[in-house]
Amino acid sequence: MTATIKTGYTTLKTAASKRNVTTTGKHALYTKPGTVKGAKLVASKALMKTFGTYTTKDAQTYADTTKNPSHKGSTYYFRAYGYKVTNTGSVYYRVVSMNKKYRGYVYGGKKIGKFSGGLKSAKTTSAVTTYNHANEAVGIAVPGILWNVVPYTQYPTKKLGQMKETTTTSLPHAAKFKIVKAAKRTREGDVFDYIVSTGQYHYAGWVKASYIRSYTDIDTD
Repeated sequence: MTATIKTGYTTLKTAASKRNVTTTGKHALYTKPGTVKGAKLVASKALMKTFGTYTTKDAQTYADTTKNPSHKGSTYYFRAYGYKVTNTGSVYYRVVSMNKKYRGYVYGGKKIGKFSGGLKSAKTTSAVTTYNHANEAVGIAVPGILWNVVPYTQYPTKKLGQMKETTTTSLPHAAKFKIVKAAKRTREGDVFDYIVSTGQYHYAGWVKASYIRSYTDIDTD
């Protein structure tokens, strides 16, 4: 029997970072709650399972190539931001993938704010307490990218700038920073440093730790 909507679209109010989810593959992604008339398939259960699965082999592929297998990695975490409830009491969450490529509704259980069914809560990063260059001035090596968040572990992810060898670089070669904290991505296992500029420039954001250098080793020309 086709379901109807009992509770119309409602925005989730909990902290955004508490609404990061991974997909289980038990339910597909639809344009509307899946049991409602007119719902169209966005991503099959098999594809949703792929999104939510990340193996040791996948991590090794990333470590070797800096690229994830197709439909894998942090870019395929999802952020839940709203929901609808059907007349059967089923909660369908409105979600979007961290890379913005997939968006729709997926069954998430029968309790608002608690993810089950096709979704489960995801811890996308963990804190790193010991890291290199903790007490010294640092710079960004080419082609390091400055991000607003640890990339694709929060939504939205935005590139704030990139260090390039040319004079058209969006980050000044001479920019000097200090490291405030660090975090490791759960899936890829790579570390990102949160840096804040200490000189004349005003930048702050996350950079992959492998692109952080002692400032004395940076070519500032």
